[in-house]
Amino acid sequence: MKTYLISLILSISLGSVAQLLLKKAALLGTATQAIEKFKQLSATPFLWGGLLCYGLSLVFWLDVLSKLELSRAYPLVSLGYIASLILGYFFLHEPITLSKVIGITLIISGVYFIAR
Repeated sequence: MKTYLISLILSISLGSVAQLLLKKAALLGTATQAIEKFKQLSATPFLWGGLLCYGLSLVFWLDVLSKLELSRAYPLVSLGYIASLILGYFFLHEPITLSKVIGITLIISGVYFIAR
């Protein structure tokens, strides 16, 4: 097994969880002014959890970059779109439409050809 795969999976997963948490934090803010909204959001654990997940994702991503060419590694980040779609479906009750399925199919095929 390639040594970067675990780091890649962790990085993509943590990045997707970070997006989910940041979305949950954004839904909590009711203020319209940017400074007031930031004050509201900074009090929620969703914001801090999302930032923590992004930080941990970065650590694993650096490991991936140390072992894989950038031109092969970076397209793999697009797999996070798939993970985010699934998390959005289960935790935010966002619909999975035909166009999203087609888009994911194209992403998977693109990643397949680049990562070979």
